[in-house]
Amino acid sequence: MHTFFASLGCLARTPFNFMMTIGVIGITLSLPAGMLVAIDNFKSISGNIDLNHNISLYLKHHVTQEAAEHLSNTLKENPKISHVRLIDKQQALEEFREYSGFGAALNTLEKNPLPHLIQITPTDDNLSEEAIQSLRDELEQNSETQNVQIDMAWLKRLNALLNIAERTVSIIVLLLGIAVLLIVSNTIRLELQNRRDEIDVTRLVGATRAFIRRPFIYSGFWYGVFGGVLACLLVTLSIWLIDGPTSILSKLYGNSFQISYMPFLSILFWLVFAILLGVVGSWVVVSRHLSRLEQ
Repeated sequence: MHTFFASLGCLARTPFNFMMTIGVIGITLSLPAGMLVAIDNFKSISGNIDLNHNISLYLKHHVTQEAAEHLSNTLKENPKISHVRLIDKQQALEEFREYSGFGAALNTLEKNPLPHLIQITPTDDNLSEEAIQSLRDELEQNSETQNVQIDMAWLKRLNALLNIAERTVSIIVLLLGIAVLLIVSNTIRLELQNRRDEIDVTRLVGATRAFIRRPFIYSGFWYGVFGGVLACLLVTLSIWLIDGPTSILSKLYGNSFQISYMPFLSILFWLVFAILLGVVGSWVVVSRHLSRLEQ
């Protein structure tokens, strides 16, 4: 235990080099950690969206109000459909005038260019892609149908992009992990050179390789601890800085989304990951150095 804390004291005797090393480690690890938090928040946004595969059924322009209501009532009897909502062309125009900002331009139109719209929600038993496609084909066969649009298709694309982003971040974690490994190894190598005389003396008095290696392993441990803590602090600070503007933006879109900070398990993972890199990096370079001395 004395050696464990004594190694921290040795690092404190060169504060500039120590701070530079943990700074590089912290910044390097904060990049993938921040990316993963961003991906989790995007997933949270997509998860807050209605996950029902809503279908929008646009009717032809010549379809009358009575015909649209009759079709809507007919669809309500379909066992594949749980909810049907008819938005007539006049209601659609009023909503478009209210939210688009083109009210003055719309008033100059001689007739309503928008069609009747029927919003359809399938039952829970018909949410598979095959069932959705079957229902879409069935709706398209109706003579009054102009177009059938599945509203959640874009969400599938978003999820696919998020999956690609996760794979990309995994690769970045691997590459930057190797970079941290090299940083720690180079730092410990310089420390070995500075304490070469001390190592030679301990070898002459019969110290084992494990005894000589131990303080440097502890140094790698401390580099990992402080580097991991710094990485988590940098990510948390970054999230705090964008939390306010994000809340304002979500309110402008009528949403109450709150950005998520790093969960405890994520913090624990990055601390353990940083410590592991520090210990492995120091162990490799010290073992290699001792092997050279014994040749």
